[in-house]
Amino acid sequence: MITSRYAELVEPGKFAIREENLVPTDDQLLIRITHCGICQYDGVYYKGIVGKTPMSIGHEPVGIVEAVGRNVQGFEPGDRVTGLYAYLRAFATYGLAEPHQLIKVPAHVPSEQAIGEPLKCIGTILRAAPPEFGDHVLVMGSGFMGLLVLAGLVGRGVASLIAADVREDRLALAKELGATHTINASDTDFLAKVQEITHGHGTDVVFELTSSAEAVELAAKTLRRTRGRYVLAGWHGQPGTYTLRNWTTRGAIILTAHPSFSLDEFEDMRRALDGLARGVFPMGRLITHRFPLDEIQTAFEIAMTGADGYIKGVIMP
Repeated sequence: MITSRYAELVEPGKFAIREENLVPTDDQLLIRITHCGICQYDGVYYKGIVGKTPMSIGHEPVGIVEAVGRNVQGFEPGDRVTGLYAYLRAFATYGLAEPHQLIKVPAHVPSEQAIGEPLKCIGTILRAAPPEFGDHVLVMGSGFMGLLVLAGLVGRGVASLIAADVREDRLALAKELGATHTINASDTDFLAKVQEITHGHGTDVVFELTSSAEAVELAAKTLRRTRGRYVLAGWHGQPGTYTLRNWTTRGAIILTAHPSFSLDEFEDMRRALDGLARGVFPMGRLITHRFPLDEIQTAFEIAMTGADGYIKGVIMP
């Protein structure tokens, strides 16, 4: 048995630190959580949009194996691991896991960069609609997930790789990471600029990572006239108004690349971690903020506003 400290969301917008005793079974591993990413989806719990308080949250853990149950094979104390464990309980000092929920962190990858859950989602998104040679591609949204998608598309021989966002600092970073063009999504000439870049062809593939109804529709209007592919990857858990003819008149193929889209989440995670190890994903540049567990309140206040140049934060229990 070990005592773990964890963050409990006692009411929307307010955390408290609690303690609990964890007793792993013979089929489980005890993981000391060293890092847990702050996801924008955590924000929907934090804001009270979904879920019922009091509750614990956090689902992007990385840690070190502390103890291994007698029936567990393939892992030993000291292994660095990430994966799909401690779901909605990962803002904590310890967590319990079963072997099938874990994947080892590549040897030379820093633990704070090896947050497997969002990288797994990037693998799913990229595999949903891989661009063909010569395609015009738009990545709508240049936050953490959008920039990772962008990085995963660099070098694929596309005709243009356009990054869009409303923040100029993120567009500047997108350009550094390999975007061929950047456009501010608030620009009244946005659609005209896409047409200029694509020589009147329109975009062949759109990756949407904004969760904004306005941005979703704007990106749809860039699609080519026949069978363009549109990947919805932002969170769309709140009602919104959408004009479907932006897709239907173009014969668009709409793909919803959320976790349930994946036929094998761990294969997507394995591929993404391999890409991370090969330097495909610039995690070192995108993780901008680090907080101890006791400062999780401050962490979320910054994360939800995007203040102080925030792109991605991690809690370090």
